[in-house]
Amino acid sequence: MHLVSNDLANTSFILEGKQNAPVLVIANSMAATPEMWDAQIKSWAQDFQLLRYSYRGHGKTPALGEDLSVADLANDLFSLLDQLNIHQFHYVGLSLGAMLGLYVAAKYPQRIKSLVAANFKSFQTEATCEIWEQRISLVREKGVDAIADGTVDRWLTASFRQSHPEVDDQIRAMVRSTSTEGYIACCKAVRDYDARLFMAQIECPVLLISGLEDVAAPAAEFAEIQAAIKNSVYLPLNAAHLSNVECPDQFSSAVLGFIKKNS
Repeated sequence: MHLVSNDLANTSFILEGKQNAPVLVIANSMAATPEMWDAQIKSWAQDFQLLRYSYRGHGKTPALGEDLSVADLANDLFSLLDQLNIHQFHYVGLSLGAMLGLYVAAKYPQRIKSLVAANFKSFQTEATCEIWEQRISLVREKGVDAIADGTVDRWLTASFRQSHPEVDDQIRAMVRSTSTEGYIACCKAVRDYDARLFMAQIECPVLLISGLEDVAAPAAEFAEIQAAIKNSVYLPLNAAHLSNVECPDQFSSAVLGFIKKNS
């Protein structure tokens, strides 16, 4: 497997997989690193060149203050893609990564071939905005450690955590590795996000994935999202927020089949 790991345009990334193959950009949840996709990489790398990277203040990418929008995240991504000479790509993202993917598909239609968007909210209500404000205040005062356990308790079902304690531990350590600045910045990007403004503009094929036990991005909201995106299909999985971690084989095969169909 071809592997390049580097810091380019101040963005830490891993480029691996099949050389000269179509590119698949893989975008994380906030408070996560590229390792959240480890269960998918072997499967996807046989047919695609894979680009995993870290947002500002996540992994080895330096933070750039506490203010951030999804448009800023898109600019960061395209700065990296352009320096790697990647023009067109397929895209899979989960949570914040999915929110970014919808924005990219709407605003840069000439660059994206297909999109997989998993476990995300298309907009925040007044109540959920208040939750994000509370998390920002807590992390600013006490650090990311203060929200790590509660976050992972939402991200994975209790039954999965009990039956996979080593994965549970790895995810908690991953969340704790996030910088305070990076976490707060991404909280603001999520808080201010509203895909209702642009979902109807998305032209590329879209696979929507939800977790039936996801309290952070309820499956009940996906019917409205699917109705708003003209060329979309929907797959629910028996998982909480990290559906790719709880249902690795189903997630991997569904994404692979969808992208191959639309390559």
